[in-house]
Amino acid sequence: MSLKARAQEKVERAGISNYSFDQDILVMCGVRYAVEACECGEPDCDGVRLRKKGAFPRILQ
Repeated sequence: MSLKARAQEKVERAGISNYSFDQDILVMCGVRYAVEACECGEPDCDGVRLRKKGAFPRILQ
């Protein structure tokens, strides 16, 4: 099963229906998340980690 498919399963299992994918980026309520493999080794880990991606750089000059 691909990371994208596992992320979709994780989101739907959480009861979230308002989401989409922009290539390999998960978008929920306007917030973008990178879908990454998780190798933490915890017994209940589903192998997917969602990392919030910022829309703007943190440092603005």
